[in-house]
Amino acid sequence: MTETSSPPSTPSQPPRLPPEPPFPAPPPSSSGGGRTILIAVVIAIVVAVGVVFLMPAIFGANPIDVLSGKGKETVQEIKTVEERVVKAGQEAVVEVALRVLPSVVNVEVDIGYLGEGIGSGFIYSSDGYIVTNNHVVEDASRIKVSLRDGSSFDATVVGTDPDTDIAVLKIDDSGLPAADLGTSTDLVQGELAVAMGSPEGFEGSVTSGIISALNRNIYIPDEPPLLDVIQTDAAINPGNSGGPLCNSMGQVIGINTAIYSQSGGYDGLGFAIAIDNAKPVIEELIAKGFATHPWLGFVGSTLDPETAQSFDLPVEGGAIVRSVVSGTPAEEAGLQAGDIIVALDGTPVASMDEVMLEIRKREVGDSITITYYRGEERLETSAVLEEKPSEVPQ
Repeated sequence: MTETSSPPSTPSQPPRLPPEPPFPAPPPSSSGGGRTILIAVVIAIVVAVGVVFLMPAIFGANPIDVLSGKGKETVQEIKTVEERVVKAGQEAVVEVALRVLPSVVNVEVDIGYLGEGIGSGFIYSSDGYIVTNNHVVEDASRIKVSLRDGSSFDATVVGTDPDTDIAVLKIDDSGLPAADLGTSTDLVQGELAVAMGSPEGFEGSVTSGIISALNRNIYIPDEPPLLDVIQTDAAINPGNSGGPLCNSMGQVIGINTAIYSQSGGYDGLGFAIAIDNAKPVIEELIAKGFATHPWLGFVGSTLDPETAQSFDLPVEGGAIVRSVVSGTPAEEAGLQAGDIIVALDGTPVASMDEVMLEIRKREVGDSITITYYRGEERLETSAVLEEKPSEVPQ
């Protein structure tokens, strides 16, 4: 897609210095006329001095320079792009765009009878590894990656991970401008967020907003839940998926992945995979072609206070075990349907989401201590986490 741009419009010239006011006409000669003329002359001089010194100062000029003839260009010069941007408070967004856009790519996919699709991505390493969303390239028979310089490449899938909606592609090129990865652990609500990608196919688009919320859990029908994601009001639309979400320093802090919309377009609710959660998955995909996730092997749901009060349960929060999968760590640990898990390794958990997040922080083969209630009794057991089978949806 060819992009066109027009030069920034020239701001209107600042007003010229107003002329000095004319001296008032002398009054008819009468008694005391000389004193009146003298007062008028003094007033006129004061006004003239005020015009000469105050008006240039209002427009940012040095009055002495104006008197010496040096100030004319200063007062009437056209402001530079940098000065206009700084005055508008948008210098950070401009700097981020200049820094990151060379690393942002457009991803076109052919999905056979379903037609074509479009998404975004970013250069992860200079030797051709590209990061995008799993849902962008899922079931694609052909993938083309277009770079900012206009070049395009057929891409191969290195690995995908539906659980985190991350995919890694590879193109045959080197010396590429890799994106600078930041951290998502110290983000705060309200700080600047800049999203980039190809919304609706418009390549190299930049939108800005703020970090609206952190640690969101998003549920998508027939898909694994997206846990611990970043919420932003930077405009994200179809086609932005897989593109980077950046901080004010031009560092990638998230991967744009989903929107919540009643219209199908931008409603101010966008979500990005936190980069600190994504990095281990990306590295594992590059190293092995697939990602592994630990699991206990039970189906559960969140216990809310209303349910707890209705059934007179001993706790008001936790994860209720609904069923235990045969031959899993959960079964070996002795968990049963109806148990309420309230802590893992001593860390309190108030929902099924928190149980899943705590498990994801660990590795396959790690031992984990489970604190739970069975009836009124508080119990403790342990299990060794196993690799979650690929056919298990969550």
